[in-house]
Amino acid sequence: MKFCTSCGKKTEGNTPHCTGCGANISGKETLTKKETSIPSLSTLTLKTKIIIGAALLFFVACISLYKVGDSITDKANLLTDFEEYLETGNVDELVSILDSRKDSEKVTKKNVQALLTYLKENPDQKESMITQLHNTVKTADAHTVKAKDDLESPDQLITFEKRGKKFLIYDNYDFIMESTPMTVYTNYDDLRYYVNGKEIKPLSREGDSVNFGTFIPGTYKVKAVLTSDFVELEKEVDIQHVGQTDTDLFFDIDYTTVHTNSEGASVWVNGKDTGMKTTEDNTAEIGPVLTDGSMEVQVKKDMPFGTIQSDVMTIDEDVLDAPLTLSDKQKDQVTEGLKQYFLNLSKALAYQDEKYLKEESNEVSSFVSSSFQELTGDDWKTFGYITDLEVDLKSLYLEEEDGEWIATLPIHAEWMQDYVYSGDPLSLSKESDVSNYSLSYSAKSKKWSVASWSSVWNFDESNAQKIDFDKAALKKQMETAPAYSNISQKQVSDDVESFVESFISNGVQAYNNRDFSILSDDIDSSSAYSKTVKDYIDHLEKKGITEDLVNVDIEKVEPLEDGSYYVYTLEEYNIYYNDNTGKYKAFEGKYKITSTDDGLKMYDLVSTEEVDSRDL
Repeated sequence: MKFCTSCGKKTEGNTPHCTGCGANISGKETLTKKETSIPSLSTLTLKTKIIIGAALLFFVACISLYKVGDSITDKANLLTDFEEYLETGNVDELVSILDSRKDSEKVTKKNVQALLTYLKENPDQKESMITQLHNTVKTADAHTVKAKDDLESPDQLITFEKRGKKFLIYDNYDFIMESTPMTVYTNYDDLRYYVNGKEIKPLSREGDSVNFGTFIPGTYKVKAVLTSDFVELEKEVDIQHVGQTDTDLFFDIDYTTVHTNSEGASVWVNGKDTGMKTTEDNTAEIGPVLTDGSMEVQVKKDMPFGTIQSDVMTIDEDVLDAPLTLSDKQKDQVTEGLKQYFLNLSKALAYQDEKYLKEESNEVSSFVSSSFQELTGDDWKTFGYITDLEVDLKSLYLEEEDGEWIATLPIHAEWMQDYVYSGDPLSLSKESDVSNYSLSYSAKSKKWSVASWSSVWNFDESNAQKIDFDKAALKKQMETAPAYSNISQKQVSDDVESFVESFISNGVQAYNNRDFSILSDDIDSSSAYSKTVKDYIDHLEKKGITEDLVNVDIEKVEPLEDGSYYVYTLEEYNIYYNDNTGKYKAFEGKYKITSTDDGLKMYDLVSTEEVDSRDL
């Protein structure tokens, strides 16, 4: 039996609808039947319970992972991390989250360090960049950011962009280190360019401006190479490239004229032979070259006395003086030639003979020969020897005259010398000479010889280099030379003659005045001649004899080994007696003269012989 659930009327059989109200009766039964078919939890098997639990756990895990992934890819969280790394200077983390737009440009620590340095020096740029990134994060859901051109600020160093999916279901956001244009300005067209050692082709050139393309922030070595006819020029700069950069890469290029002191000298640039030679006017024009001081030039030439070269000159002007100079060893050869000349001159003056100037294969120029002849003329003669010599090798300079090489340098010479008239007494004294001496090189003798000299005002003692001489040997050489001995002997002979003449004349005065004191100082105190003179004065006094000296001739002065002298005389007197008679008498005398610390002294009248007598 069934009842209608709508009107409550009793129905019979399997009628599906109520006969009273027409409602569906079978649906109610079906529902009731269905509800009664659901099993209770206690009726489930263990396997069923495990499956249901695992499903629930999986669902919870998926929800958790989704939330974690959502946090990892959250724009705000990413920006917070970025700001933290930026503030702390965490280079490694910044490298891990930064990317570039080009596969060829990988962000490295050097790139990040360059960016951090720039932002530290430009805090306003850092603040602007962070502000722009925040704006990008806020508006990222309102529109899709795909390229830098869509940004509010096209000069942004770091951009924040949605780039595909992460973990398949999340939006992926990246921090992009943007590339910016690198431009250099140069003044030469035909150049090769290198960035960090790799040759590049510029994207474009307009006037002096050369566009290298875009590069992410970093420190770049940019080099330009110019190849001229004889030398390759390079100009390199370090560019701190953060944002758009414009860098000057100008070549200080010019043509430089090099002046030297010889034709045919080789020109070397940066240590390499250019193959160029100096011309007839001793110059060479080189170029194009850098004139910023980064290049060097030198000239060299092979000579019979060795290779000579200039100093290495920095190319920083359009005209350079690069005189060829001697090496230290070659300068020593010049000083040897100078020393030999002064040794030869000292000997030639000692012997008064020009031939000694040629000793040791020394070349004698016409100037040197004529100068020596002036020193050793017939009337006036120079005697002396070198004692000291200083040279200024730092001031030595070379020049080429009619194919002959001349080395000129200042010298300071000191001599013991005297310039005397023939017959005058010789007295050596110290004399000084400051001059420029010029020496020529002889390919035949392979030596430098003095060619000429000229006076100068002063000598730089701070650059002086001393040349030593054996002064004792040079002094002995002069004193033992016949020419000096003769003039010295003649001087002594003249002194002895003068002394004897004076003594004889003073003797007549002493005899007539009966005064021994007139002669006493001229008699050697070690001799007995004082008594002889006194006795003679007493004899004349007793006899009343006086005399006049008519004439005295010194016939000979004979040097003795002990340093004394015999003097031979012819004396003429008029002698007057007390009976008013008188006689003319002539005597040949022989005197002995000694040389003492007090000068010449009369030692004895060795002999006297009357050779003529007649009445007056």
